[in-house]
Formats: sequence, C-alpha cells, structure tokens
Amino acid sequence: MVEQFAPMHQTNSIAGRTRLGSLTGAGIGAVIAAPAILAAIMSGGTGHGSYVAARVLFPFSMLLTRLEGEIGPVAMGAGLLQFPLYGALVGRTVTVKTDRAVFFVAAVHLVAGLACFSNLLPNFS
Repeated sequence: MVEQFAPMHQTNSIAGRTRLGSLTGAGIGAVIAAPAILAAIMSGGTGHGSYVAARVLFPFSMLLTRLEGEIGPVAMGAGLLQFPLYGALVGRTVTVKTDRAVFFVAAVHLVAGLACFSNLLPNFS
C-alpha cells in the first residue's frame, strides 16, 4: 500500500499564489522594459534628442537627474527596476484581486511624468 504524504507547503496557498503572480508579473515587466529602454535611448538621440520617450516612460529616472546632474548610475538603476516592479505589483494585484495599489502607482507615475515636462529638468542636449 502506497501512502500519499501531504506536501510541506501547498502551492495553492494564498502566499504561494501571490508570490507566483508577483514573479510572473516581474518577468513580464522585464520583457516590456527592453523596448521601453530602447525607445528612451532612441529619443535621447545620443544627447541631441528631446528625451520625450524617456520622460514619459521613465519619469522617476529623469527626475533623479536633478540630483545627479546627468543620467547617472542611480537613475539608470531606477529605470532598470521600474518595469519589473510595476509588473510584480500588477501580478500581485491580479492574484489578490484588488486594484488600489495599481491605480495609486499609475497616478504617481502620471504626476512624475507631468513634472518632467514642467521645466524642472535640465536640457541634456
């Protein structure tokens, strides 16, 4: 007679599903980040562009240039993490079935994007 043992942790638990949703979302966010980064680089035009795509897609990184004086390592790191973090949040939100956090982050992103176009940033060209 073969006995079946219960697994030590269930994959159907809320915590397990939330973790899986977050990781899946982070992976999707990382995939989305690649074309977003390409668009931001292309809009920069090797220093002679308008940076419109960078300001829209990566407003937090662009606002960090106020501190660094240029698009430095901190701003680049924030930009690399932004879309995977957004994806993790959306993945978690889908699993938990609440959307307040996504609307809050979208509103903060919008406000930061608007700030990028309010002459707060230096002209990098």
